[in-house]
Amino acid sequence: MVSTSMAEIITALSLDGSRGLAGVPAGMCAQLLDVTGLAVSVLAPGGGNEVVWRTDEPSSRLDDLQFTLGQGPGVDAAETGEIVLEPDLATVRIRRWEMFAPAAVELGVRAVFAVPLQIGAIRLGVLLAYREAPGPMYDGALTDTLAFADAAAGALLGHGSGPGAPDWLADQPTGYRAQVHQATGMITVQLGVAPAEALVRLRAHAFSQRRALTEVAADVVARRLRFDSHTQ
Repeated sequence: MVSTSMAEIITALSLDGSRGLAGVPAGMCAQLLDVTGLAVSVLAPGGGNEVVWRTDEPSSRLDDLQFTLGQGPGVDAAETGEIVLEPDLATVRIRRWEMFAPAAVELGVRAVFAVPLQIGAIRLGVLLAYREAPGPMYDGALTDTLAFADAAAGALLGHGSGPGAPDWLADQPTGYRAQVHQATGMITVQLGVAPAEALVRLRAHAFSQRRALTEVAADVVARRLRFDSHTQ
């Protein structure tokens, strides 16, 4: 059964679709769900995602780490439409997220939980929760998390408020990852490779330099970094 506090949050979301998730304090939700941080990302038409609601900077860094490496619980949830619950990244099997898991642990993240946001067959985004301490998400918190994910999916659509993006989503600072696509196109030309390989090269460079993918992409677009046969 959904807790009284979560029921109140869901009611608030349903009553004001124009504000969407912006009307719900992320920190309060994290405390209620017994996690350290939360983030909601929406899936972009051309691939990738955009974080539109989060608790803190670590949540953003964790999401960016997944985007840089192309692996992680949020990636899996977005691709499969299935819930991903990992209570301890330090003990995850070696073939699962072989780059993401140790990098996330280095950030201080031990447990991660990802829930796809979808309505019917339409997949809209992902709710990602993390905890600094290892341990499962217990039944009560999991029930609340699933209920909030359903409500968040409705908020992303603006509860049928009209065509196009809902008002609250249009006001979010999204679009910063457009630079990644632009940088990928530039690397494609510089190296004479397919876009998929260019993105792999961009991700590999960002990971080797321990930088966010978006930061490296910005350097490429600004022509501070050029990919050629000498780029490691």
